[in-house]
Amino acid sequence: MREYRKYQWNHPNLPLSLNSECPGLARWRIVHHRVVETARRLGAAVALSLVAVACAPGEGPESIPLPTSPDTTTTTTTVPPSTTTTTPTTLVPPTFKATIRRTSDGVAHISGRDRSDVAYGQGYVSGEDYGCTLLDQILKVRGERSMFLGPGGNGENVESDFAWRSIDIAGIAASDFAEAPAEVIDQFDAFAAGWNRQLADAGPDGLAGWCAEADWVRPVEAVEVYTYARSIALLASGANLTEYIANAQPPAPPADDAPLAFEGRVPDFSDLVVRDLGSNAWAIGADRIEGGTGGALVANPHSPWEGELRFAEVHLTVPGEIDIYGAQLAGVPGIGIGFTDGIAWSHTVSAGHRFTAYTLDLDTASPTTYFVDGVPTPMVSTDHTVQILRPDGTVDSETRTMYDSEYGPIIDFPGVGWTNDTVLTYRDANINNEEMIEFYADVIDVVSLDDFKETQARHQGIPLFNTVAVGAGGNVWYADTSATPNLSAEAELIFLGKLFTGEGLTPLAYRQGVVLLDGSDSRFRWEEVPGARDPGLVPFAAQPQVQRGDYVFNANDSFWVPSNEFTLDGDYSVLHGQQDAPLSMRTRQNALVLADGDPLRLAGEDGNFSAGELRAATFDNTAQTAVLLRESVVAACRANPLVNVPEVLFDDGTVALPAEAVNLGPACDVLDDWDGRFDLDRAGAVLWRETMTRFPAQSFDQAGVLFSEPFDPARPTVTPTGFIEDAALVVQALGRAVQTITEAGFDIDATMGAAQFTERSGERIPLHGGTNADGVTNVVTWSDQGPSGEETPTRGDLIAPNGDLRGDGYPVNFGTSFVMVVDYSTGAPEASAILTYGNTGLRDTDVFSSQMVRFSEKDWRTVAFTNEQIAADPALTEQVLIEA
Repeated sequence: MREYRKYQWNHPNLPLSLNSECPGLARWRIVHHRVVETARRLGAAVALSLVAVACAPGEGPESIPLPTSPDTTTTTTTVPPSTTTTTPTTLVPPTFKATIRRTSDGVAHISGRDRSDVAYGQGYVSGEDYGCTLLDQILKVRGERSMFLGPGGNGENVESDFAWRSIDIAGIAASDFAEAPAEVIDQFDAFAAGWNRQLADAGPDGLAGWCAEADWVRPVEAVEVYTYARSIALLASGANLTEYIANAQPPAPPADDAPLAFEGRVPDFSDLVVRDLGSNAWAIGADRIEGGTGGALVANPHSPWEGELRFAEVHLTVPGEIDIYGAQLAGVPGIGIGFTDGIAWSHTVSAGHRFTAYTLDLDTASPTTYFVDGVPTPMVSTDHTVQILRPDGTVDSETRTMYDSEYGPIIDFPGVGWTNDTVLTYRDANINNEEMIEFYADVIDVVSLDDFKETQARHQGIPLFNTVAVGAGGNVWYADTSATPNLSAEAELIFLGKLFTGEGLTPLAYRQGVVLLDGSDSRFRWEEVPGARDPGLVPFAAQPQVQRGDYVFNANDSFWVPSNEFTLDGDYSVLHGQQDAPLSMRTRQNALVLADGDPLRLAGEDGNFSAGELRAATFDNTAQTAVLLRESVVAACRANPLVNVPEVLFDDGTVALPAEAVNLGPACDVLDDWDGRFDLDRAGAVLWRETMTRFPAQSFDQAGVLFSEPFDPARPTVTPTGFIEDAALVVQALGRAVQTITEAGFDIDATMGAAQFTERSGERIPLHGGTNADGVTNVVTWSDQGPSGEETPTRGDLIAPNGDLRGDGYPVNFGTSFVMVVDYSTGAPEASAILTYGNTGLRDTDVFSSQMVRFSEKDWRTVAFTNEQIAADPALTEQVLIEA
């Protein structure tokens, strides 16, 4: 097998393994499409001869003729010197021809004759910049991590493999790809060809990233890239449940006196909710733009700085047809967030629900049988076998029987388990969302806001995002068109009744972000209505959306507050998210930044924004918690300059912070002098964070611990408010903060830049910004990474429980990522951007750190969008790829 892998370097069209079945449906679809495309370009007679040798019926890979080397040409030049690109002498046009120009910070501008050329170039760039990311994720979604990476330190690779095989996105995607529209096949076929071309050019030792030289590195197939793209749609549903799918096994008969393993545990349903994904997005219309013409967009997604969910910044051009700039997740073709001459848009993760969990009443005599309306229904069982590479190089296998209900996979969730009486399952709104791929394939040539909206309505493929968009003419649009389950009016009424009465686990689950329904009651099956993308979903026309001329925004709270000026009320599905619910501190700060009247004075004397003012507002770093509470905390501190605090213990009983009397005088002075900003040079931000982090999340959205005035749905962006009369807990929290900062070795007046940082290319780079809990719009924080095979940076231990500070400060690996401002006020789009973690997975290069330095210094890069801007870039290089 290893020798076969090596042979593939110069033969990227070979099947992926000796066990591949050439006549398989998805593979044949790709071969067939290539033949059709070849027929178009080379002539039918030549193409049909390729069919005869490509894969004879009933024969395996041995019947495929082994090519010598790809008929390709690569010419790389540095511009502006005058150069001529030499192409092969041929009577027929090449299959692919892409021009890749790189500008400052490694941004790729890819042009070609058609969409396939552009996708080919984007695949090449993807392999060049993030070569390991795609391969790593292909292993994941195929359930092959254990085969190539081993079981993992705690068996996590084995668990991941069984879960993804049970979800079976690979099987579903392969079937869908075989029937996909021609333009989708073209796009993924070309992207895979470009990725493989780069791999062949670089060789096994030249792959960009941590997997170079690994024996599992090999060419990819278009259907595998498509499968990974489809798995992205599951981020807020099935992909977040893998831990509980893998070990779902029927109960063994317990001993009469043996307690169940989960007995006495209270379920924490928040573990089923997507974490560590967020964003701000602002669309400013002509009514709030300086000069009153055009509009502007601020895109500020918050995502991991490591692993598979990094963005790649890119510019795609087909003369006269496509000219689009933006970012896409590494390893996937197209643009996810971006702009054209007529439209700019961004996404934020929706607060709605992408799946519904179900309890099942089981047959106690046969716990793999459940009841629906009293009728017994057997679960569907499937055996899955995972191969596991052991440390000594041997490979063995493990087989598990996995189970599905009519809704989807069975999950074994702590606190519920799988007993003789009950178990949990779920139904996923995005498991069949092939329309997501079709939408993003179509969106690259949208010309206006109306065109963009019509494209969304036609495909209904947005998986888990809000959309915030602005047209060049100055109208703005907000919509939550995410895939959302559709419950009948009767089902919603029963569900809301359970929330009101507190019956069963449903209210607990809902408070923690999960809709839990009774799967043994058929009334909770999703209702099928006309106009929906797939049966059982809410149709586009019934989803919350609004178009205006002033501004709209979203910061991951429910759809109902897209502006400080109005609420978006209506008879929307409860699964779209809560109306009349408290907002996060970050949402409230977003609203304050954009509010009419410009209360923070960020829009200048006229109260209307320019592009420069929007850039400054994006990194303003004022904390909403400080806006609301700082002055009152200072007053309480002055009134209680000495506070006695008891000792704080770690879980193992050791002392984290001693009992002592803490002098708060210096802390009072620091907070009194602080302006509430989390900027590099601000003393007070560290002290404030360590004080506020002592309070649980619910303290910030209801009266009692911090606020005296409760939340008012009629004033959602300004309540709760007012400081409490008894400030004893706040003063004690301030004392804890002083202890923690001192124990960590920092001064009480340590600046944000001294404490908060990330490491890039061996350099400690100071960072401005705050967390969602701080109420800062520009988020920087730490995230535990998802299932990536890459070794990534770790952080030290907490100084004390309930604090946030560590011995080296606040290490950061998550937050503001591809941040962009697009301005249409002068007619043609003018944009600026920063991709904080850079356009590469290579940790020892300048590109890996250059934009993080930009971010630290708030040094926005002007986007090179026109040919004149690209040609004038001092870092310009050019590469022409030709593949016959």
